Amino acid sequence: MNNETPENQVKLKKDRKISPLWILPIIALCLAGWLGYKSYSEMGQRIQIHFTNAQGLIEGRTTIRYQGLEVGIVRKISLSDNLKDIYVTADIYPKATKLLSTNTRFWLVKPKASLSGITGLDALVSGNYIAIQPAEDVMDGKKHDISKEYTALKEEPMDIRAQNGVNITLTSKDLGSISVGSKIMFRKIPIGEVTNFTLADDGSSVKIQTSIKQEYSHIVNSDSRFWNVSGISATVGFNGVDVQLDSLNSLLMGAIAVDSPEDGQPISADKVYKLYSDIKTAGRGVRITMDVPDDSNISANAPIMYKGIEVGQITDIGLSDDKSKVVASAAIQPAFSDALNTGSHFVLEEAKLSLTEMKNVSNFIRGNFLSLIPGTGQKARHFNVVKKNELLRASHQTTQINLAADDTYGLEEGTQILYRGIPVGNINKIYLDGERVRFNAQIDTQYLHLIKSKSRFFITSSVDASFTGTGINVSMPPIKRLLAGSVSFDSLGDDKINSEYHLYASKPLADLAKYETAGSTGLTLFAVSLPPVSIGSPILYRNLEVGKVSQFSLVDGGVKIHVRIENRYKHLLTKQTVFWNHSGVKIDANLSGLSVTASPISSLLKGGISFDNLAGVENKLNDNWILYQDYKSARQFGRKITLVTEKNETVTKGMPIKYQGVQVGEVTLVHLNFPGKNVEISARIFPEYVDNIAKKDSHFWVVSPEIGLSGAKHIDTILSPYIEVSPSDSTQLSYTFNLESHEKATSGSTFYLQSLSRSSVKVGAPILYRDFEIGHVTSVELGDLADRVITSFEVEPKYAYLIRKNSVFWNVSGVNVSIGLSGANIKAGTVDNVLRGGIAFATPDDEPLQPKAAVESTFLLNKEPEPQWLTWQLAIPK
Repeated sequence: MNNETPENQVKLKKDRKISPLWILPIIALCLAGWLGYKSYSEMGQRIQIHFTNAQGLIEGRTTIRYQGLEVGIVRKISLSDNLKDIYVTADIYPKATKLLSTNTRFWLVKPKASLSGITGLDALVSGNYIAIQPAEDVMDGKKHDISKEYTALKEEPMDIRAQNGVNITLTSKDLGSISVGSKIMFRKIPIGEVTNFTLADDGSSVKIQTSIKQEYSHIVNSDSRFWNVSGISATVGFNGVDVQLDSLNSLLMGAIAVDSPEDGQPISADKVYKLYSDIKTAGRGVRITMDVPDDSNISANAPIMYKGIEVGQITDIGLSDDKSKVVASAAIQPAFSDALNTGSHFVLEEAKLSLTEMKNVSNFIRGNFLSLIPGTGQKARHFNVVKKNELLRASHQTTQINLAADDTYGLEEGTQILYRGIPVGNINKIYLDGERVRFNAQIDTQYLHLIKSKSRFFITSSVDASFTGTGINVSMPPIKRLLAGSVSFDSLGDDKINSEYHLYASKPLADLAKYETAGSTGLTLFAVSLPPVSIGSPILYRNLEVGKVSQFSLVDGGVKIHVRIENRYKHLLTKQTVFWNHSGVKIDANLSGLSVTASPISSLLKGGISFDNLAGVENKLNDNWILYQDYKSARQFGRKITLVTEKNETVTKGMPIKYQGVQVGEVTLVHLNFPGKNVEISARIFPEYVDNIAKKDSHFWVVSPEIGLSGAKHIDTILSPYIEVSPSDSTQLSYTFNLESHEKATSGSTFYLQSLSRSSVKVGAPILYRDFEIGHVTSVELGDLADRVITSFEVEPKYAYLIRKNSVFWNVSGVNVSIGLSGANIKAGTVDNVLRGGIAFATPDDEPLQPKAAVESTFLLNKEPEPQWLTWQLAIPK
């Protein structure tokens, strides 16, 4: 053992290197040091904030923010010893410590919703946070002391809310429904809000602080008007109940409206304005002044109207400085500022109450108002208020003329001057001049051309009765003129206006003064029999005597009456003049009532003849004028026609003839024609329709009522039947026609059907294709050999292509009943088919489409269809 070699001996050797296990503790130590340093460097300034409650505050999570940037965090929340206060310990980050000073303010921001809006919306997502606002000296970079204890505000400071706008103070007698947050509205757009309100030092008013957003600050100027638009206001007057209701937000939260004239001056901050209770008292708009008449009866708050719309308001009224005139202040809506120029006028609208007219009656209680008449010119802010008559005369819309009379005849200022019943002017002034009464009248310029050198003015406001050679003339104007009075005139003479016209008491007195011309024109009238006239009987034109009967003589077939027409009236005779007898009393009784026409006394005693111009009436027989029996005969005579019918059941004398619902003539006589074995009906077509009705091939038929399950037609003919006419397109005239029983049928394509029996087929039965009516049966008769029944039918041209060479027809009329051992089988079509009958057809779809059937082709009429016929669905192109 002792001989072992040294190679087998173990030698121990000591290692002096550091073990790798020490690396992890070293790294941990470095990391802890770095975190400690970072925590110390970021700890910033620790402060303590006093809150009344800790609602929404969480240690380690609630942040402190400045303009949305996190500048600190809450570290600890503790309760004070008195258990009433909350102390929040927070750290302000080092970079934000310069925000701290003795005047730095803190407040809690949390979501808040109200009718005026939603605030703190960001806190709804991230949670409540504390807002910080540094003092002004901090913002200016000045040195300041840092405080470590602060008391938080209950809510965001008012100056913070208004720091981006213009502060304006409003004064009011009371606060009303205004509150903090109430909006300032300009044309319904919010441009600011109420930030605070306080009571004035003397307690007589309320001061309301508002803030206008910076982008809208230019809207408010030195002439701005503010008024309350909160709540509901109502006005009761002659125009009804006017209820003013603004938006729901304004109703609940209150709101203030503002309006600013364009010509106002810029303002500085903290400007003070008066807050008016409503828009009317605010006098919003452009300020103007006006001189008003002494007797204007205008008061403050009187409206200024334009086309029935209020565009302004009188805000104040008083005497001028020298007390020589009345001056009114008014405000016009800015939208109408362009109308405030030298060419515009303000017109006094006065009340008028009479037996025939009521105008502006409410003015008797609330006073008169003004109307704006826009014009053109330079900008103006002072105007003169004028009355309507003065304005019309000043603007050359009327021209003055002078009338004179011996009496006023009960006329008053404002009496209308009429021309053929149309107002063209009025009496403006009435005064006494010695023994004469003078009338100053105004005629509208557009009617001035009616005033001629020989115009005669007369009163038309009374009932006049006079007995003359033509009878008793009674003239009674309409009730309105009878009550109010009026003056009328005629237009005679040259285009020259006299300096003065005489005013006559009545029209007959004015007629006596008419210039009369000498001479007459002779005419010859022809009548079948002598009318009740005599030599000297008057010739009347619209009841005005224009001539006399000179003599009469018998001739073959009638009587000739010779008349004389005064030359001054001969221009009344034209190619359309028609004469008729105007003697006696005419009574016309019909369904519309009883009409009694009495001629003047002279016509009743001596007879009379009238004439007028009637278009379309035959007025001459050779060279003589035709004298009709009366006006109705002359008016309705027109052209005589004859209607012929085999028999008559409903036509009687007086039955109307109509075209498209308009009466164009009437039946005058119904008589038998024994040689012709028919009935002839004499009728006359009214003059204005002769050329269009009495034409060759015109179709006349008697309209009868049609009542069925499908509807009713011509129900009116049950009580009052009539004859209908369908004029032809021919240019040839004709005066004899056949009177048919039905309307002219539209021509179509004719086809024939053969059957062993007639069954229930009758004339008028429909031809049906897929239950759609395309034609009708025109005749049903026996064949020439009496071995079959031939049925003819017509199909409308547009449906003729549906009938093919191989089409199959069957009867769908009536009811088919078959009885057997298995029971009764009843087959029936529609109710209309049962009552009217009908024939249906179809074309096979199991073979190629055959060509169209030629017109007048003949088909077999089957008694009933095979089942497969009803299922055919062949497509047939047009």
